[in-house]
Amino acid sequence: MKISLKWINEFVDIQEEIKKPEDLAEKLTRAGLEVEEVINKTKDYNHVVVGLILEKDKHPNADKLSLCRVTTGEGVVHQIVCGAQNHKSGDRIVVALPGAVLPGNFQIKNSKIRGIDSAGMLCSAKELGLPVENDGLLILPTDAPVGKPFAEYKELNDILFVLKVTPNRADSLSHYGLARELSCLLGKELKKITPVIPQDSSAAKSEVSIEVKASEVCPRYSGRYIANVKVSPSPDWLRKRLENLGMNSINNIVDVTNYVMMELGQPLHAFDADQIQGKKITVAKAVAGEKFIKLDGVEINLMGEELTIRDSSRALCLAGVVGGKNSGVTEGTQNVFLESAYFNPMSVRKTSRKHGIETDSAYRFSRGVDPDGALRASDRATELILKVAGGQVIGEAVDFYPEPVKKSWVNISLQTITDRLGFGAEEKIFTDFMKRLGCELKISSPGQYSVLPPSYRFDLEAEMDLVEEYARLVGYEHIPETLPAFSKAPLAHDKNYLLNLKTAKTLIKESYHQAFNFAFVSEKQESQFLGSVQRLQDAGLKASENPIRLLNPLNEDLNVLRSTITFGLTKNLLTNFHNGNKSGRLFEIGPCFSKESAGVYEQNRLGILAWGQEENLWNKASSTPLVFEIKAAMESLLKQFRIQSYTWVSPQDKGLIPTFLHMGQFAHLIVEGKKVGFLGALHPVWLDENKIRCSAAIAEFDLETLYKGQPRPLRFQSISKFPAVERDFAFIMGKSLKVDEILKAAKKLGGPLLSHSEVFDVYQGDKMEPGKKSVAIRLVLQDPNATLQDAQIQEIQNKIIEGLKTQFDLALR
Repeated sequence: MKISLKWINEFVDIQEEIKKPEDLAEKLTRAGLEVEEVINKTKDYNHVVVGLILEKDKHPNADKLSLCRVTTGEGVVHQIVCGAQNHKSGDRIVVALPGAVLPGNFQIKNSKIRGIDSAGMLCSAKELGLPVENDGLLILPTDAPVGKPFAEYKELNDILFVLKVTPNRADSLSHYGLARELSCLLGKELKKITPVIPQDSSAAKSEVSIEVKASEVCPRYSGRYIANVKVSPSPDWLRKRLENLGMNSINNIVDVTNYVMMELGQPLHAFDADQIQGKKITVAKAVAGEKFIKLDGVEINLMGEELTIRDSSRALCLAGVVGGKNSGVTEGTQNVFLESAYFNPMSVRKTSRKHGIETDSAYRFSRGVDPDGALRASDRATELILKVAGGQVIGEAVDFYPEPVKKSWVNISLQTITDRLGFGAEEKIFTDFMKRLGCELKISSPGQYSVLPPSYRFDLEAEMDLVEEYARLVGYEHIPETLPAFSKAPLAHDKNYLLNLKTAKTLIKESYHQAFNFAFVSEKQESQFLGSVQRLQDAGLKASENPIRLLNPLNEDLNVLRSTITFGLTKNLLTNFHNGNKSGRLFEIGPCFSKESAGVYEQNRLGILAWGQEENLWNKASSTPLVFEIKAAMESLLKQFRIQSYTWVSPQDKGLIPTFLHMGQFAHLIVEGKKVGFLGALHPVWLDENKIRCSAAIAEFDLETLYKGQPRPLRFQSISKFPAVERDFAFIMGKSLKVDEILKAAKKLGGPLLSHSEVFDVYQGDKMEPGKKSVAIRLVLQDPNATLQDAQIQEIQNKIIEGLKTQFDLALR
């Protein structure tokens, strides 16, 4: 939020502080109102002044350029080449002299243009960073003083603070609110705003009546009827003040409502009173399914839970959020009904987020505005409307406020503040701060107080809130540093944290990078990606048909808790690939959620993603399918956890394979008899639809099952002192036969003397019969207690060969 120090100065004297804005920004930041940026508008227009064109001639070397003699003060004349066409001799214009730096870091220097010296530039509104009315030069009124700095002439000689206001400090979302804060911090008096409104005695009451049917979400609603206004462009002072804060000027009536919102923090809405059908405003919930057209012309469907401002036949506004197409003030408006209300913050926040509508009004209402300030803001806006648009106030303001919002007294002692902060609290400082904050103060006994916070301070409700206020205003830097008593040993790290750390380190060693994604996803997008959650369940991963919805989602793209970790990783793939990362390796460790009879179940999972192949002058791209890369990384992890009993199984039933994965490159991981996840290549159709021009593979595993019994004890056995014997065999077999099954059978046939078996070569060349492959297997035989004899070796290898031939119909090559 932008704040003007010149505007603040109207309420509290900060003339000296304006000279050192960085110091003032530091004070506010230390007090909890962070100043993100200090914008000195005067510096933006250094060496930019009001000038007068004395003569305008044609450029001797260019038909579309003019050569102007321009004065910027008595006796000072500049020759400037200009390309615009809308100026003439005698015009007052804006001149950027050498040394000026215009918006966009455009530096002005002495230069030659088509062989002619040019000492500066005549400026357009666009070049000055101002709202553009036409494409030519900015022509100033004839009374503009020549030589006057442009920032001073345009009243842009201001300093702006860009504030980052925390949600609990809605009282600071206005100039008067921040002035109140500075009054406390600087110990200076705060000037009060006292609007004066003349009334037309010809009418005793407003022409428009109100009825509030939803007082639980609209505790206060006030309105005032102003007749015979003249809608026109805003006067210079009003337009400049809004534009200085980055707001667009609409017309004098709308600009006044925005002005008061920025001044007092109370959003207002001005209705065209003649467009209110039935001359009655009703505050009620929306009708489910009805259409509502916003001010920008966009139509939305209402759900029936939104609070609306209605006339006799339709919704005119979404309360506190946005006005409707037919509710606003136009050039033809003659009579205005001015709304000022207090809406329940939760109601406004839900409507704003449900429909994705973010406005200055919703921003303030959703954090809370002062319920007691509604009528004061209405009076202030009415005063300004009469000033800039004329008109007459008809009758008293209509004010529905049956149950005024009341704050509770808070009891506190100076000793409590001292004990909590660790330094002595002073009575005079405490009482002065409380009064400047707008609190009522009663002295119960020496050092004991009862404090009634003002209605605009929603965050002051308990004793500790007042302790924090004292610390904040005195300065957190005064709290002394003390070491706690080290009476206990630090707690041990959480077991799952250590196991997650071990998993991450293992995969990082395998050249994978760790990703961190939101646990919130879009229900619609995740459902489209997954298809049936039954596929996850078939892989041993918990999932439920109906995901867990958030009660108050940030937006509809983050409205449910995720059921799978792979969906987030595929979004990482899309972002990376479409931004030029043609290959990458990622993993993520995090929770996934499902519904169970006992409530919500949270399952810790691991997701792994690989796409593309790294290729450069020294390394050629590998032809190995990416699923084998992930498989190797996962097996390294299993080895780290000392898990030996596992297998990869490709299901015969292709209906068990998720639709986003390739049916021919998919497998479940089974660890010690339990399915713990899946591995597969992303389906070519999915890759093509998402314009991914490389192969990709993904996997997801249940870490909770893998972590059971961890850390497993490390068992040692002595190394045999007797020699091992290696035997290599090549078998001819069908291409579809899985080598893993052969190794398992060999281990069983070889018994305890077969210490190790592995595949070291696979041949599928043109010398093999169609549908056949040659697989070379190495067997390592070793007896831990004696040297193997030739007869024993021969017996074991014959047993293995004959057994494999019989069991798998193999042929020895």
